[in-house]
Amino acid sequence: MSAFEFVFTFYSLMLGLAAANVGTGFADMWRDRRAIQVGVCAPLLAAIVLVATMNLWLRFWRSWEGVEVGPWALITLVAYALPLVFLSRAMFPGAGSTTSLEDHFFQHRRVMLAALAATPGFSLIWYAAQGTLMPDWPNAWLAIRFFAPLALMALTGRTANRLGLALILVWMLVGLFR
Repeated sequence: MSAFEFVFTFYSLMLGLAAANVGTGFADMWRDRRAIQVGVCAPLLAAIVLVATMNLWLRFWRSWEGVEVGPWALITLVAYALPLVFLSRAMFPGAGSTTSLEDHFFQHRRVMLAALAATPGFSLIWYAAQGTLMPDWPNAWLAIRFFAPLALMALTGRTANRLGLALILVWMLVGLFR
């Protein structure tokens, strides 16, 4: 097994866990749709997490030549994936909760938006530490991914948050094809 295959297996497991949590959350939303109001924010956030996992997976796939096995490689990958695993669980209230998914988002939105900003934030820190933080398209894409959730923290309105999450999702989809 190559170093890339070894590390990629671990990383894929973490990203797959985030995607599986979102899939389970969607199934729970559908199952409980008559008892709990779904709203807009939770499905948008779930879609963002799915697209973010795809973005991370593709970005890592493109970097396979330079992958080395070691503690810093694993710490870095955990820093990238763990916020998405956390978010994939935290965005849905626990079983038996009667809180609407929209209300749950607004009760915990700052933590969720911080988790959403964490992965691109870690990437920006990593690139700055490597001296490769340049004013180019990939870094601009990351900067917007980092600052957009932080900007949403300042907006308390439901419409503004729904629109902001929708724009982040569109931005994430654009990044998927970059």
